Amino acid sequence: MSRSVAVVGAGLAGVTTAYELAALGWRVQVFERRASVAEQASFASSALVAPFVPGLVDVSPPAPPAFRLRRWRAARRPDDAAGPLCALSQMGLARAAQLRRELGLDDEAASGLLVALADARRVAAVQAQLADWQAMGLQVQLIDAEEARLREPGLDSQAPFAAALAVAQAGTGNPRLFAQQLRLQAQRLGAEFRFHTTVRHLQTDAAGITLRHEHTPPTEPATRSAEREAGDTQPQALGAQEQRFDAVVLCSGLDALDLLAKRLRLHAHHEASITAPLRQLEAHPDLGPKAAWADLAAGIAITRIGQRVRVSGGATICAPGSKHTPDFEALHRALQHWFPGSVLHQQVQQRSSRRAAAPDGLPLIGPTAQPRLWLNLPLGGQGWGSVCGSAQVLAQMIAGQPPSTDISGLSPQRLA
Repeated sequence: MSRSVAVVGAGLAGVTTAYELAALGWRVQVFERRASVAEQASFASSALVAPFVPGLVDVSPPAPPAFRLRRWRAARRPDDAAGPLCALSQMGLARAAQLRRELGLDDEAASGLLVALADARRVAAVQAQLADWQAMGLQVQLIDAEEARLREPGLDSQAPFAAALAVAQAGTGNPRLFAQQLRLQAQRLGAEFRFHTTVRHLQTDAAGITLRHEHTPPTEPATRSAEREAGDTQPQALGAQEQRFDAVVLCSGLDALDLLAKRLRLHAHHEASITAPLRQLEAHPDLGPKAAWADLAAGIAITRIGQRVRVSGGATICAPGSKHTPDFEALHRALQHWFPGSVLHQQVQQRSSRRAAAPDGLPLIGPTAQPRLWLNLPLGGQGWGSVCGSAQVLAQMIAGQPPSTDISGLSPQRLA
């Protein structure tokens, strides 16, 4: 008899985890409060698909003093997780490409990422690290501004930058579209999805985990995608229900804290995005980015997804329960600075997302101190390059198989 697992949260992390476990023969049930997959942090998050490049981002987002102190302390300890995280992200990119190819997924992907280097100081810093990055398997190349403009002809000719780092393995992809299509593939493997369902409590014993959940009907009108998907969710009984599982994986971001017996010191990583249709002009066929363009100084990523452009950034760290007002105007200014006149601003969509942030800046992937309970909380602010790799390795660990790469340095227990 196959073993059973519950996945809490149907964002990109939850859907990929459910698929990988179902592919290994587990009976999977996914519990999601919302009406569909990828309706919260994954809805309109960064479309950047890139490997983790250690030391590339040197601008920390605004954060409370207590969080900055904990991050400073974490930075003083020996860093033994950068290599595994880099390897995991590269594995994730390879896994995403494999799933696209074998399952016929089309998430409006495009290849290539250029990272703007503002001045000679930043260029020198990249030159000093280039050999180390290449030794880690990263396909990176330092190119001058002229070459960068040839690769991205839509760049404003007056926008100043000294050079660019070209990341060949990186690109773009629509995270929500990827999650929607992979959800269908997981269902073909037997995975069940329960929407409008809130998990209230977990009770662990020697034999397994009892999960208490409750049907929570929506209080707001359903989105069009949710209305289309309402027919194939599982029937819901009223009142609290209990089910037994051999394992539970929490993929629900900060909401996972409510189900952990021992709380982790996590903060909320907020990020904003704007998405707008690409302007079509015969006289200017190169409007907008061809793939992905990143501005490290501003903390902005500009990506092409099909016939739209998405700008994401404005990362801010806050206490879990505090309110945050995203600065959408900064995203508009960045788009106008690098790719002026490239989109139809009157049709722009604005969205903000929230993810869990650990003080050492790393994701939380692996077993918790509670037996049979696992976490898969991705890293915010780096796109979704490592998500497919995290799900595959975590599924292997849950199934008792040797993991494809060592992620012990990313275990939630490091924060105990």
